[in-house]
Amino acid sequence: MSILDPKPPRPPVRAGKHVLIGVVACVIVVAIYFGARKLPEERAVAHFLEALQQGRYQDAYRLWQPSPTYSFQDFLHDWGEQGDYGKVREFRILRTRRQGRGMVIVTVRINGVDPPLDIAVDRKTQGLAYSLF
Repeated sequence: MSILDPKPPRPPVRAGKHVLIGVVACVIVVAIYFGARKLPEERAVAHFLEALQQGRYQDAYRLWQPSPTYSFQDFLHDWGEQGDYGKVREFRILRTRRQGRGMVIVTVRINGVDPPLDIAVDRKTQGLAYSLF
């Protein structure tokens, strides 16, 4: 074979391989998009529970964004060391789901207590509340 001889033809590229790569890339992008949409609400709940773990009850109360009728004493009764869960030592976010247009429900297990607790997070304000759903 010399320099002047033509190169042998390349085998044809199969379209199936490119389609498969495109489909896999689309699935990954969609999974990241839908997974990342709920992250701010999960972070808000985690930040709240971390404040409780560290005993920063005033900070946790502000993160809860309570109504005017829910006093700090009411909050301590619910979330303080004498509350339903006692001192928050550990928590685990179990799942997150949308509830309507403006609300996300984050299900958490606190101190290994069952049943898990649903916390509602307002998507706009990131305010927390007990879930009614």
